[in-house]
Formats: sequence, structure tokens, C-alpha cells
Amino acid sequence: MPLLEISQIVFNLTVSFAIIIITALFGIIAYDIIRLIKGIKKFSNDLNQESTKLYKNLNNFLEGISKLSFISWLLRKKDGKNKTDR
Repeated sequence: MPLLEISQIVFNLTVSFAIIIITALFGIIAYDIIRLIKGIKKFSNDLNQESTKLYKNLNNFLEGISKLSFISWLLRKKDGKNKTDR
């Protein structure tokens, strides 16, 4: 085999190997990007569900506080002191 044919074979093998490595790297990067996007979607869905639960629990808590009779007594203004100052 002449030297030109051997160098052409080596060049073709090198190019093929480089293309395989680059394709594998692109595949790994694409896979990681897809996993990242799925993770962000799952996080946003979980965050939405948790915030909805928190809103419902807070709403129930505030409704329970407003139903207690002594809360209105605690929050009532004390007008007796203001009348004596006048």
C-alpha cells in the first residue's frame, strides 16, 4: 500500500472517530437539557400544588379565627380612654 492510501485511511478513521465523539456529546447535552426541562416543569407543578394547599389552609385558618367570639373583643377599639381625654 502506498503511503497516500494509508494516510487517507488514517484520516478517514480519525474523522469518523471525531464525528462519533461529537455526536455522543451532543446527545448527552440534549439529554441533560431535556431532563432539566422536565425537572423545571415538575418543580413548577409541585410549587403550584403546594401553594394551592397553603392558600386553602391559610383561608381555613383565617375563617376559623373570624368565627371565634373573643377575637372581636380583642380587636375592638377602646373608646373609653379617648372619651375621657376630651
